Amino acid sequence: MAKQTFAKPSVIHSLRYVGFFCILFFQCIVLNANAVSKDIALNIIKNANEFEQLSAEPDSSTTARTETLKFMLDRKNKRKLWFFNTKKYTYHYAFAAANLNSSTRPIASHEVFNLREYSSKNRRFEMGSVIHYKDQDLWVMQLMAGDSLTAEEIARLFHDVKQALWNGSQLHFLPMSQEQDATVNSLTHKLPLVTADQVFKGVHYQPLTQGRAFGYLRIVKGDLDLASVRPNQILVLEKLPEEIPVAAAVISQQLQAPLAHIALLCGSRGTPNMGLRDALNNKEIQLLDGQLVELNINPQEYSLRSADIESANEFWKKLRPVKPKIPEVDVKEKRLLNISDLKLSNTNFAGAKAAQLGEVASLKPAIVTPSGFVIPLSYYFEHLNKPKIKNVVNGLFDQKNNDTSSAKRYAQLDLLRAEIETTSVDAQLVATIKSRMASSGHVGRWILRSSTNAEDLTGFNGAGLYRSIKIKANASDAELIDALRKVWASVWLQTAFEERAWYGVDHRAVGMAVLVQPFVEDAFANGVAISANPFAEFRPGVLINAQPSGGSVTGAVGDEIPEQHLVYTFTEELDFEFLSKSSRMPDGKTILNKAILTDLTNQLVQLHKHFMRRWDDRANAVDVEFLVMADGHIVILQARPYNLIYSKDQRIF
Repeated sequence: MAKQTFAKPSVIHSLRYVGFFCILFFQCIVLNANAVSKDIALNIIKNANEFEQLSAEPDSSTTARTETLKFMLDRKNKRKLWFFNTKKYTYHYAFAAANLNSSTRPIASHEVFNLREYSSKNRRFEMGSVIHYKDQDLWVMQLMAGDSLTAEEIARLFHDVKQALWNGSQLHFLPMSQEQDATVNSLTHKLPLVTADQVFKGVHYQPLTQGRAFGYLRIVKGDLDLASVRPNQILVLEKLPEEIPVAAAVISQQLQAPLAHIALLCGSRGTPNMGLRDALNNKEIQLLDGQLVELNINPQEYSLRSADIESANEFWKKLRPVKPKIPEVDVKEKRLLNISDLKLSNTNFAGAKAAQLGEVASLKPAIVTPSGFVIPLSYYFEHLNKPKIKNVVNGLFDQKNNDTSSAKRYAQLDLLRAEIETTSVDAQLVATIKSRMASSGHVGRWILRSSTNAEDLTGFNGAGLYRSIKIKANASDAELIDALRKVWASVWLQTAFEERAWYGVDHRAVGMAVLVQPFVEDAFANGVAISANPFAEFRPGVLINAQPSGGSVTGAVGDEIPEQHLVYTFTEELDFEFLSKSSRMPDGKTILNKAILTDLTNQLVQLHKHFMRRWDDRANAVDVEFLVMADGHIVILQARPYNLIYSKDQRIF
């Protein structure tokens, strides 16, 4: 038997001590990894000062005047709760990676973290935000819209957060998606719930297009006279109009849907735009009425103060284009081409609306459009060059005319439209249009839609400037001619003329093509969508607004609220956030179900990828109008460029 040898006791004891200190050292490393200073995070918020110290007023939010404090609950560490400095860490992963990472409990990559921690049953963290809506003095706990916590898990988390807040008795839970709403529906006895509609109804200040403006403050009671609007006016509106000429800024007493027509128009122009409840009775506004002011619309607050003319002139000068914009024109094309045969490059004869819809119609997988054909703008110019019309056009631009007043100009525009609408149209063109309509097999109504070469462009939106006219399927020659001439004449509407003048567009180079389409009947919903997330640039998603058929998404809404969805597309599965319910729907009912939202989102992503490769960098999103039919399928009516203006904070993912 081999002789056994043993280490001396002193050596054994030394090794034990070394092992003990190694374990202790390792434990210290782990503990230190999770030791977080009070200026970074707290486990309990004892008072309002501590909340203020750690909370942030975000530059990107679906609702203004908010304070946000984000939290993480660590399931693997005895459900330890961290309220962390949201000024320093704008999202949960950043805090976890910097402060809760250790060799025994490593934090994965950002992508893996998102997939695991918002949806996996084996997640380590439960995460959300405590938000103070200051206008309503409402305190809520919110989760990410796609968070898959069960009802009991949400209730337990809510209880933990409530117990850790000095004002926990004021806390409510706000479901952020239809799924969360359904999940907690059975917990009304355990959770004090609040809805997105209740939050919206309490909003006082609503920044829609942020920015700075100089102008003469003008309070407008009742309906706005469009002809009276000037580019150097900051309008304070009692009622929202369906359209608005170029103005320095807009303050509306009625809150606006984010994708309402006025909001989109101001956004595309870069015109500062805000909603302010009871604006006409605001003492500050009343005192400054008629004066030259500076307005700053910021994510959380706005400021309004008197200004001097030197600062205003310097600011206005920078807004105006240096060189005139001359739209491209091709008057050689005479064919009435199908929409599906058009490409973006055909804007010079088909107009941007028709050309871009042609791109949509050619995509694979297929996207449904109303089809139709286009009357090229060459026919408009032929009509415009008829002697009587040409004389009026020349008179409008006669340099010898010393009367440059708005009243004189508008009178000339009225005369020009009247001449266009009463001058005869080529009989052969009318016969060709009617033949094309008859051969389509469509027996319902038709719509003649404006499609100029000076709208829906990157750098110049021009949305809503021109007319579209509906006609009967069996319209007479006279009815067709009347509709066609009204669309042509809308080039010379006052608001269109003023906006082109402000942006330096050459009026004489503007041509009107006409998009002739079957009018889509029996849609159960209509909507507008943006193919990017307007609230945070590097959290890709889409914003969708919808109303039942007959409700306006693009018009003035006042207290009428559209259904709004923010769908995140950066996760493996789509993440649906429900922002507001339509005021036209009965309690508990929604317009768009998950299947429709999924289909629409996928189409928006497809359109975004397609057009971002073709438009220049003055566009970063697609503005889409759509219909939803009774069987759930989607019809895309229009796709045009849109430029979302992001703040610095919105660029942080």
